Amino acid sequence: MLSKTPPVPKYFQLAQILSEQISSGALQPGDQLPTEEELGASYDLSRGTVREAIRLLENDGLVRRERGRGTFVAAVTRSSSLFSLMPFDEAMRRQNRSPSTRLLTAELLPATAELAQRLALEEGETVIHTVRLRLADEQPVVYEERYLAQELCPQLLAEDLVNSSIHQLIVFKYDVPLVKMTYTVEVGVLPAAEAKILQASPGDEAFFVERLTYSERDGARFPAVWFKGIYRESDFNLMARLQDSL
Repeated sequence: MLSKTPPVPKYFQLAQILSEQISSGALQPGDQLPTEEELGASYDLSRGTVREAIRLLENDGLVRRERGRGTFVAAVTRSSSLFSLMPFDEAMRRQNRSPSTRLLTAELLPATAELAQRLALEEGETVIHTVRLRLADEQPVVYEERYLAQELCPQLLAEDLVNSSIHQLIVFKYDVPLVKMTYTVEVGVLPAAEAKILQASPGDEAFFVERLTYSERDGARFPAVWFKGIYRESDFNLMARLQDSL
């Protein structure tokens, strides 16, 4: 039976059950998963909850969906290595922790020389700048900044940037296709200012992540969003997944 202990959503619990069945060999590569209706009946869940659990497994590369046929356990692929960051809320809920967000800054800035170079803009062009603090059980875990040209998402600063995924707003509300990501990841020690924000001690280890996300327009690819994040090393696990390239 599924646990009813909050705050872990039931779709996370179902995803964990199916993941364990795959890792144990109870479900083998190529095996077809029960249908959404069958899983819903077995675990007393709605079809939407089951579908969300399957989405998580698909994001982890554990299953693949075939239109008109169903969902199958994925074969392990070693074709290429692609680094990815698990979404913050998902990562914290998998640790049975309650995620939350504080919006520290939401502003328009003229592009500096560095921003213009990073985002392929003209110097002085208007850029959206957001700063958010991501927390788990009210403990700061991630300090994150984003920069993007205002013309991509003109009304972004009017959105609910505390409770919404900025990535999903960009892609689904503003129809900006994000087609490629490049990462730079370093392990270092927290300077005093960042340590204070994250309620850590200066000198504590942290992950420093930069991500440049590209979009596409008229067949031409261009840098769209520059993300910088500082992750408390003791609270967040970075992971590299093996999957096909974009």
